[in-house]
Amino acid sequence: MKIMLETTKWSDSAGANHIYVFEKYHPTDRSAKVIAYSPFGTNPVQKFKKAMMIDLKGRTFQTVD
Repeated sequence: MKIMLETTKWSDSAGANHIYVFEKYHPTDRSAKVIAYSPFGTNPVQKFKKAMMIDLKGRTFQTVD
């Protein structure tokens, strides 16, 4: 399990960076399973009933302690 803050620079103002909890994450992967996330501007973590795959192409992340 890895907790990561998205640091993607979006080209439009509609993009928001969230904190994701990855089941497994490696920077060279093209996709990864997310088991929970904390939406931008909020603290509560929302767990998914089932892990979701997200596309990592063009997105950047940094580790959260």
